[in-house]
Amino acid sequence: MRPLQKNDMQYTKARQNERQFKSLTSLSVEQFDTLLPIFESKWDDFIEKFNLDGTPRMRKYVPKNEKQLPTVADKLFFILFYQKTNSLQELVASYFDLDVSMVNKWIHILSPLLDKSLVKYAPKSRIEDVKFKKDETYITDGSERPIQRDTYQQEEYYSGKKGTHTMKNALIISTLGLIVWLSVTHVGRVHDKKMVEKLNINTSIILLADLGFFGWHPKNVNLILPYKKPRNTKTEKRELTQEQKDFNKQLAKKRVKVENVLAHVKVLRIVKDKNRNYRIGFRENLMLTACSMYNFRLKNPKIVSIKENIC
Repeated sequence: MRPLQKNDMQYTKARQNERQFKSLTSLSVEQFDTLLPIFESKWDDFIEKFNLDGTPRMRKYVPKNEKQLPTVADKLFFILFYQKTNSLQELVASYFDLDVSMVNKWIHILSPLLDKSLVKYAPKSRIEDVKFKKDETYITDGSERPIQRDTYQQEEYYSGKKGTHTMKNALIISTLGLIVWLSVTHVGRVHDKKMVEKLNINTSIILLADLGFFGWHPKNVNLILPYKKPRNTKTEKRELTQEQKDFNKQLAKKRVKVENVLAHVKVLRIVKDKNRNYRIGFRENLMLTACSMYNFRLKNPKIVSIKENIC
């Protein structure tokens, strides 16, 4: 029998504390166990066909070091830990007893496998693929996340709204909170309306939005925006009427759902805090991973036992 390694101890110890496990992975133990067999099948498919460096495999996979993430559960725990905490790779290396170079390698091996495991829960990237319900209400918004300042494209990534360098996406959610569509990732200077102005929504829907989408006129969509405060003139100070203020207040109460959803998406600190990973395509894909994880948690809620409910 293989002796228990430090990697096993970290994962096993975390499992024993439900609250700590969720803080480290964003998933409950039950949700982790639901995702694990899906992730394991993706890992088996990958390692059967490819080496760890991505080259085609010519012989059976035999780990060179059995101390490094020995089980598939350890591997899933590792990648969830990294994305939830957004820790320095040196810290992750210390926690999992790995070399820093191997931490970087495992991050870029396991991240695509996690995305493949969550593909069932991923929001659509093509608006034509979204199955909108006719005359139903949806909510849209834009979301920005900070990144490390780019050496060569600082102006492109700079967001005047946030006052820092960012990447951003637009998304559409249902009134139940499910993210049904996520745009491709844009640089920080792109305006919210620019991210959606070419969308072609074929189904008649009601769409709630903020003033960042002012001037957008999508076909088949009843776009509801708040009233914009009129500009003051040199002789007159203009204000919204009381009816307009009441309308804006009621609209804000309905639209707050999208802010709550984004707060849950950004429990993954890799999309909340500044990301320093320069790997081509890695930063662009993080919001899709975070949204897929949110949809997974939404569709697989924790089962509360009678004992927990009484407490």
